[in-house]
Amino acid sequence: MNKIREVVHPKSVAAAWTARREKSDATRYLAGGIDVTLYTPPAVSTVIDLSALDLSSIREENAELVIGATATMTQVRESKAVLSLIGGFFSDVLANVASPLQRNLGTIGGTIASAHPWSDVIPALLVLDARLALYDGSERTIGLAEYLDDRSSNAVALITAVHIPRPESTVRAAYETFVRTTFDVSTLNCACLVDIVDEVCRSARLAVGGTPALARRVEEIETLLVGQRLTAGQIERVASAAADAVLVRDDARATSAYRRQLVRVGVSRCLERAASAGGKDGQ
Repeated sequence: MNKIREVVHPKSVAAAWTARREKSDATRYLAGGIDVTLYTPPAVSTVIDLSALDLSSIREENAELVIGATATMTQVRESKAVLSLIGGFFSDVLANVASPLQRNLGTIGGTIASAHPWSDVIPALLVLDARLALYDGSERTIGLAEYLDDRSSNAVALITAVHIPRPESTVRAAYETFVRTTFDVSTLNCACLVDIVDEVCRSARLAVGGTPALARRVEEIETLLVGQRLTAGQIERVASAAADAVLVRDDARATSAYRRQLVRVGVSRCLERAASAGGKDGQ
C-alpha cells in the first residue's frame, strides 16, 4: 500500500459509491483490508474506508438471513442466526477458511468482491441461493451467480448485504475442501444442498470451485439427483458424471487430471454426508 495517498471516509453508501465511481481505476473499497493490503494494483492511490457505514449487522428479515457486507467471517461464524441455519452448515464452512486471524479481518462482502478465483465461501453461498444487495447509484438485488458471471463489470458497485433464504426443515447441506496445509487455499472445493422428503431428493444444488476457476453451479448434474433416492450407487453415478462435466485445468497447485479425481471424490463425500440424517458440513 505504499502508493496510497488518500483515505476517504464517506458517511453514506451513496457517498462511498460516488467516490469509487469518480476514479474507479485509482480507488478501492476498504473493509477488512486483506486484499487491499496484499494485492493493491500500483495505479490505486485512494482507498474508501467503509467502517462508518454500519454494514456489519446480521439479522432475520422476511424469512431471510441478512448478513451485512462488512461483517467479518468470525462475526458471521459465531452468529446465533447463522449457527441455526441448516445445522450450522455455513458456520462450519467459515470455520475452515484461512486462519483465525484472517477470519477476524476478512469480510463477507470482501471475499465475494475479491478478484481471486479460489474462494471457499462462494461455493457454500451458491448452494444457499444467496442474493446480493448492491448500490450502484440506486439499490438493487442480484443473484450471486449473476454477479459472479460479470464480476469485473460490477466492481464499482458496493455490496451492502448478503441475503440467504431460510430453507425448509427437510433441507440438508454439506461441504468438502481439499487443501495442502491447514491454512492454504483450496486445490478444489465443492458444496451441495439437497431437499429430501421420504428419502427422495426433491431439489438439489451443487457447486464446484477451485478448478482453478471461480465456483459455479453444476446444474446439469443437479437434475440427475431430483426424484432419486441418494443410494450409494446413485451417488457414485452422479459423482462420476460431475467429474466428467466440470471444466478443470492445470495450475501450480494441481493438474487437471488430479482435479478431476477431486471433483468425483468431493461430490461423492458431500452427497453422502448430506444424505445421512442431519447431514451438514464436515471434513
